[in-house]
Amino acid sequence: MEEDQVIIAQVLQGNKEAYAEIISRYHGKVISVLRKMQGHTSNEQDTVQEIFIKTYYLLPNYKPTYTFSAWLYRIAANYCVDELRRRIRAPELTHDHIEAVDHDTPETSLLKKEEQLFLKEQMMSVEEKYRVVLELRYLEHFSCEEIGEKLDIPSSTVRTRLSRGKDKLRTSISRTGRRSDFGK
Repeated sequence: MEEDQVIIAQVLQGNKEAYAEIISRYHGKVISVLRKMQGHTSNEQDTVQEIFIKTYYLLPNYKPTYTFSAWLYRIAANYCVDELRRRIRAPELTHDHIEAVDHDTPETSLLKKEEQLFLKEQMMSVEEKYRVVLELRYLEHFSCEEIGEKLDIPSSTVRTRLSRGKDKLRTSISRTGRRSDFGK
């Protein structure tokens, strides 16, 4: 949007108050990204604030040839992926986890968590350009067209990356000796 470009130019010229307009415009979208990638969390507002702070400091690197919303979305998605990596390394027990155990047997709950962890670990072995598309499609349930818009690439490229990403993920999974029905 041209309006975004004008506001960004003002921010880069030192008008920090203009950044409040960016936050106002995209706050809901960033929350949506977080919820789709991480679910509802107790520190959601803190995370949104961290993403906007990071975006503010990265603003000089923004290239106007890309839509600002796609660029911001990429920062938010990368932040979520980094956060997921941290969670995998040091999982924390939350109230949500305790409730999940109450609804399922301990054994099925553990198996589901192990399978999700395994799949996330295997996705990390896939190149980023494929992993991001896989995550948006299968974890966030976006259509190919929506993914193309968010990443500012043609939907045909999204389909190609999905296909290649699934192949790479299946190969990675098969190397472990485990079976998976991913992407079928």
